[in-house]
Amino acid sequence: MELLGNVLAMVAVAVIVAFTAYIMLKLSNEKELKKIVLERKKEQVPVIMPIRLQAYERIALFLERIRPESLLLRESPAGEIVAQYHGQLLTAIRNEFEHNLSQQVYISSALWEATCLARQETVKIINLAFGQLNQDAPATQLSSKILEMAASLKQEPSDVALSLLHQEVMELY
Repeated sequence: MELLGNVLAMVAVAVIVAFTAYIMLKLSNEKELKKIVLERKKEQVPVIMPIRLQAYERIALFLERIRPESLLLRESPAGEIVAQYHGQLLTAIRNEFEHNLSQQVYISSALWEATCLARQETVKIINLAFGQLNQDAPATQLSSKILEMAASLKQEPSDVALSLLHQEVMELY
């Protein structure tokens, strides 16, 4: 009986030692893995940082280019009617957006969502202005109506996304 008690005690001690060794090895491996990941991230910073900054620049440019006043200056009506000009403005926004789609890989999902929302809100302003006019009216009426509606907003759609973009860039430094 005493022999059985001694064997059980030795088995219990062996299990405790084995469990402790397992935990120590696991913690050591996790620490080593974290160290390797950190080293790899440090190695990647010189390569990725310029690409990320370029993505932020391109998103900032996109947000500036879809501002109603900027868009209307670039896409000036040349004797068109409202319906034609409306299509021209929406095409310009769509083309700008598609040109910058790949930048979402390098920026945060929150900034990308804010960028998409800015685009949607700008399109909404253009569509609302378009809906209030006769489609055969001169295109200059549409540009005036868009500017009027944009001026009535507390904050332009691009401003929210640009603010978030500035915050993210400041966090990099």
